Amino acid sequence: MGRTMNSRILFTAATAIFAVTAMAPAHSATSIGTFKQWGAYTSTEGGAKMCFVASQPTEKKYSKDISGRDPAFFMITTIPNKNIRNEASTIIGYPFADNSKVTVKIDGNGNFTMFTDKDSAWIENPAQEPELINAMRKGSRMEVQGTSRRGTITTDTYSLSGITAALEAIAKECP
Repeated sequence: MGRTMNSRILFTAATAIFAVTAMAPAHSATSIGTFKQWGAYTSTEGGAKMCFVASQPTEKKYSKDISGRDPAFFMITTIPNKNIRNEASTIIGYPFADNSKVTVKIDGNGNFTMFTDKDSAWIENPAQEPELINAMRKGSRMEVQGTSRRGTITTDTYSLSGITAALEAIAKECP
């Protein structure tokens, strides 16, 4: 449970940094580079260096009409000081249905399950994170499906073009 709570806090921090960086690049996160569809960033929070990659969906599908949605991101975060390496997470842009799960598929294969909290989700079984990251490196597209509090099923499609280079960039910055 400690890893989960720390992960949530760190993910929230990384998300805030990414959102601020997207709006005003002069703030606390520093871009390492853009690698096709993925950006790589570094920051220092509470004395701990953090690196993360992030992307936004290239396509969004909804089971019914929606009135609006905040930006969605898929991220992979590394914080060496906290022994966190390649932690996968998403911010979906709306509140998830209570106790709902998110499914992630790479090129239509594999089923990685994420647990949800408010508008964010993390891999349910951390032992599967290396498998997910390897599948992302080898794949070309990723689908992330979740259900909103209003019952709308969303499917976000991400291009995986550039993910390997982005992950290599953060591995050099946060060894």
